[in-house]
Amino acid sequence: MSDDSFADFRHSDGRFAKGNRGGPGRPRSRDRIAALDERVAEAGNDLIEAALKVAKDGNVRAIEMLLERIWPARRGRPVEIDAPEIRSVPDLVPATAAVTNAVLNGDVTPREGAAAARVIEAHRSMIVTVDLAQRMTEFEEEGARMRGEKP
Repeated sequence: MSDDSFADFRHSDGRFAKGNRGGPGRPRSRDRIAALDERVAEAGNDLIEAALKVAKDGNVRAIEMLLERIWPARRGRPVEIDAPEIRSVPDLVPATAAVTNAVLNGDVTPREGAAAARVIEAHRSMIVTVDLAQRMTEFEEEGARMRGEKP
């Protein structure tokens, strides 16, 4: 590349000149994925038959692959934790204790327990926010009454 062609699309400090797109960039991966999806769709029956044959011959990885496609692992199953209803901040202690006990007893996984704890934390945050808003309103109304203003 000569210096003249470099000067056509770059400033002297190396930055792209105004109006220059900077080149084609990376090829889009979704185009490649779409092409692969199309090829697999065309050969789908043959691929399944081949995988079934190999799985029936005892290839454990082929069996796992087929089961993953037929029966995928669930992401985020519903869990039941015997926790009391949360209406105020003091109700949080028994609720978080129920989550902790469910994890420690093996009734839910640590990941599921952490997700439940996040829900409880969001609920706690909302209780505190509503409580602070109510207190602020009461404080403003009391101040207005003390100043002799109408609320």
